[in-house]
Amino acid sequence: MRYRMLDVRIWCDKKFRSLTPLKPSGQALFLYLLSNPHTTSIPGLYRAGAGAMAEELSWSLLGFQRALKEIIAQGLVKADLKARVIFIPNAIKYNKPQSPNVVRSWALHWDEIPECGLKNEAYYRLESFIKGLGKAFALAFSEALRQYDLKDFKQGSTKAYFNQEQEQNQEQEQNQEQEQEEIEEVRFPQENSVNLIAKQVEQIECLLAIPLESNACYQVTQQEFCEWQRIYSDIDVLNELHKLVNWNVANPDKRKSYQHILRHIHTWLTKAQQQKLQSSASCHSVSLTFDHNLHIAKKWLDPTQESEKHLNKSNGLLLVKGKRRL
Repeated sequence: MRYRMLDVRIWCDKKFRSLTPLKPSGQALFLYLLSNPHTTSIPGLYRAGAGAMAEELSWSLLGFQRALKEIIAQGLVKADLKARVIFIPNAIKYNKPQSPNVVRSWALHWDEIPECGLKNEAYYRLESFIKGLGKAFALAFSEALRQYDLKDFKQGSTKAYFNQEQEQNQEQEQNQEQEQEEIEEVRFPQENSVNLIAKQVEQIECLLAIPLESNACYQVTQQEFCEWQRIYSDIDVLNELHKLVNWNVANPDKRKSYQHILRHIHTWLTKAQQQKLQSSASCHSVSLTFDHNLHIAKKWLDPTQESEKHLNKSNGLLLVKGKRRL
């Protein structure tokens, strides 16, 4: 593939800015998001507000929103406008770090990104790609972001974007008449954004997070939990998963990798179910033993009952035979 170098300062260049401005569209916005001055050394992840970007492009906020919705629907970009975070998932594929030191330099910009669900998602995607480049790169990634703590993963980027979009649409109702000509110039595909965003949020929601090695986490989904509860029906799977999380928090040196976490989970649940079944069987056995011992104890405490019983039995036999002795 062929690549071209592009200086992000082109958007500030006097001659470039004097050219005919771009019209609001998905293609124009995507090129801007790839190369604008807000970008950092972390490929595809940076902080930028919708109002600031719209102003730099000389677009209205409504025109910017419509263009952003178009590229989000295509899966090219993810945005959390409330947290002002932009993430381009495939940017790392075309901007591979040249050395582990480049990865270490990401720490300078990582803390500038507001904490949100989209930042967490970016962490997992970048980590997965960097690990594929070799141990040196993976170690550099771990060193650069070792202090990062995954938080609020349930608050996905698309959900935040949808809430922000609703608020901005309400603010733009007063200006719709003035911008009608601009809206008619650009035709956008009709997308059911409500269903699309709800589907994306549903996919990233998780029940709980199990710590892994290298400060990563495994997100247990609701679907996985229901399946495990069906398999291990004799135990409270959710309670056991919380125990498993606490165990991994208390034993950081024994945490598993992403490849081995499922085996770790099933081993834990299998052991818990076996202990529950053994405990139930033991209680039943103790109950039988206690009843037996109680019966024997009664014989020892009241031997006359056993003697009378034996005597009555003997008298019955004598009566049947008709040979009762005096």
